[in-house]
Amino acid sequence: MNKYCMIETAFDDKEEMEQVVNELLNNKLVSSCQVVESNSKWNWKNKLEEAKEYLVFMKTKKELAKEIFEKIKEIHSYECFEFAIFELNSCNDEYLKWINEETK
Repeated sequence: MNKYCMIETAFDDKEEMEQVVNELLNNKLVSSCQVVESNSKWNWKNKLEEAKEYLVFMKTKKELAKEIFEKIKEIHSYECFEFAIFELNSCNDEYLKWINEETK
């Protein structure tokens, strides 16, 4: 069973995003976070919404996903925030070793 994953979430508040990223890295819950600015659109409560968002891609171990979710939930201002988990595979064993070593 693969034990690594990438988690994606999004924020419309840069300070909130930075707080979450720093918390996750400082607590060794993720090995890295990549932030991408996005012009996003979505349906919410039968209404089309639009905002500049910060997409955050986090590399980690699957076993830490619930703890990461809870940490983000403490800080995130969205009523329902994105928390997508993707299995992470690589033929680069050094990359996976790095994720393993940089997370608790």
